[in-house]
Formats: sequence, C-alpha cells, structure tokens
Amino acid sequence: MATAVVDHPLREALKVERVSPTIDFLNILLYGDPGVGKTYLCGTAEDHEKTSPVLLIDIEGGTKTIRNRNIDVLSARSLNDVQKIYNTLVKAEKDMYYQTVILDSLTELQKLDMRFVMKQAKDKAKDPDKVDIDVPSQREWGITLNHTRAIVRGFRDLPCNTIITCLAHATMDDNGNLAGVFPSVPGKAKAEVPGFMDIVGYYSVRMQGTEKVRRLQFAKTAKVIAKDRTDTLGDYIDDPTFPQIFDIVHKGEN
Repeated sequence: MATAVVDHPLREALKVERVSPTIDFLNILLYGDPGVGKTYLCGTAEDHEKTSPVLLIDIEGGTKTIRNRNIDVLSARSLNDVQKIYNTLVKAEKDMYYQTVILDSLTELQKLDMRFVMKQAKDKAKDPDKVDIDVPSQREWGITLNHTRAIVRGFRDLPCNTIITCLAHATMDDNGNLAGVFPSVPGKAKAEVPGFMDIVGYYSVRMQGTEKVRRLQFAKTAKVIAKDRTDTLGDYIDDPTFPQIFDIVHKGEN
C-alpha cells in the first residue's frame, strides 16, 4: 500500500517530485543477429497513432526493409553526425514532432567512434608511428565508453519513444556450447547500456515445425541479457510489432 504524501519543509526545500504513475514513453534496447529483422520491427512504429511520426537515424546503411514505409530517415556516419541530430531534437523538445526516434545501430556507431578516437590519438601522439590505430589502449576504450554512455542516456531521455538497436554477441564455453548472449558493445558497456534502458529485448529466429518465428525475449536467463521494468510484457512475444508492445505496456498500467 502506498504511503500517504505529507507536507514537510524538507520536501519543499528539496523541490522533490513524485514518480509519475503512468509510462509516457517507451525506451527499448533491441538486439539480435544481422538479418533477424530489427530494422523492420522498428519500422512498425509507423502503424500506431501514438508511436508515429517516426525518425530513423541510419548508421548501418540498412534501410531497405522499410523503404516502402512513411518514415523519415537521416544518415549518420560519425558520432558527430549523431550528436548534431540529437542537439536539434533537444532544441525542439517542447514541440517534438516525432513520437518515436530510432538509433540503428549502437554497435556500428561505437565502431565508427573508435576509429575517430584512434585517429585522434595517432594525430596527437608525440611519436605517431608507435600508435597502431587497430589496437586501442585502455584510455581509448574509456573515451568511447563515455561517448556511448552519453549517447544512450541522451536519446533515452528524449520526450518520445526511443528504440536503440544493437547486434548480438554470443560467447561460448570451453566445450563449444553457448555461454551467453549480450548486446554487441565493448567492455563495460555490455553491462551498462542495458542498465540505462527500461526494456531490453533479444530478437531471434527459431523454427516451430516448418515455420520461422521471430521471438523477442524480455525475460533474463542464465544465458540471455533481457529485462522489462514495466513488468507487463511477459517472457517473450512471437512475431512482435512495436504498436503491439506499446499497447501491452499501456494496458498493463490500467
């Protein structure tokens, strides 16, 4: 049972706010293998009046599956490109046109950022010949991790639905068996990035008889990173759409 709110000088001095009982927007980390249909799933956001219009920030160059949709696409080939788009969205915060913004994908963005970070390291080095741009040091990993944190937090906090995609990274045990599946971002980001998002879904294809079924898993297991802070989506949804996810979450509030 919720505790009754009472007036108190400390609450007034701190200017505290109560947690909203409703979920205005969804923020989702969607990860899976190449070709599983992540971009297509994101594109279904067009099909709901509360998740459309849609802006897709294309980092991978893989928009063919949504070519027949009425979705605005911006190409970004560097962290700087993404930052400029983000800054423009923030400036329009009070009059946000888009109801869903998609960043596709964080895996590719981090790789582009690492190339830029390593180029800077080489350009600024006293002895550039000693810097191998393909072998980042702990310093460069730390820089790109901070960049990744800032981007994810920034887009997550926009006043709209946010979907961030990632490739999946599978690890194997000594016997060649699957040990775990994670979002494909390096180092500490594997644990930190999912922590920033309310919903983390692992998207995969499986066979049911002779039929292919695309499954979006929200239940964390010993081998799969996933979660649902809204506690409405269950363990998984087969052949999901974004409007379906949106409606389940908002009906679950009632």
